[in-house]
Parts: sequence; C-alpha cells; structure tokens
Amino acid sequence: MIVKWSTDYQVNNIEIDKEHQSLFDILNDFYKGIQDGSSKEKLARLIEGLLEYAQIHFTHEEEYMQSVNFPGLDAHKKEHEAFMKKTNKFYEKYTSGKLLLSLEVTNFIKEWITHHIKNEDKKYAVFAQK
Repeated sequence: MIVKWSTDYQVNNIEIDKEHQSLFDILNDFYKGIQDGSSKEKLARLIEGLLEYAQIHFTHEEEYMQSVNFPGLDAHKKEHEAFMKKTNKFYEKYTSGKLLLSLEVTNFIKEWITHHIKNEDKKYAVFAQK
C-alpha cells in the first residue's frame, strides 16, 4: 500500500471524502500492479480508471466549491487541469511505449493527490465551515 486513508484527509463532505478514499484505492491498485509486474494492458487500464475517476471527482468537487461560493475556485480548477494534463501525458507516453511506468510516476500521482487534499482541498473545507 502506497498511501493509507486517514482523518487527516477529511474535508467534512461525505461524498467528497468517499471519492478521495476511492482515489487512494485506485492509486494503491496501480502501485500493486507495478509491484506485481502486471501486464502493460492492465496497467494502462488502471491509469485510464484513475483518469476517468479523477475527472468525475474534480467535477463534483468544483460543483461543491461553486455551491458554497468558494473564492479560490478558479485557482483550484487550474490545479485539477494541470494534474489531468500531466497524468494524460504519462498515459499517452506509456501506451505508445515511450515511458516505462515507474515509482517516479506513481510517486508524482501520490504526492499530488495527498498534497492537494491536505492543502488545497482543506481551504474550501475551512471556508464551507464558516
């Protein structure tokens, strides 16, 4: 397991917290796939799943931020877009044979998700509590 869910990641929104937990599960499955030497096709499907789920989650999160009139929505959206762009590049390079999946890729995704939740997502959580 590369990352474990804890209350440190809670943003006090049941649906978003569940989605964050699911992102952790997908990331851990991906990491396990690399460790187990899974086929290229299986790892590609895991990255696809991460991208699809992240897009759905980001949409829900942005809708929530809009509903509470969070002033940092535009900057937050830009972070989501940058993550999707970089992760899509990893996927394209991997599926075209120009990139070997490594812990470097996994660590980027892990670090981004954990940092983003603990720092950026906490901002709208605190704002919504006011």
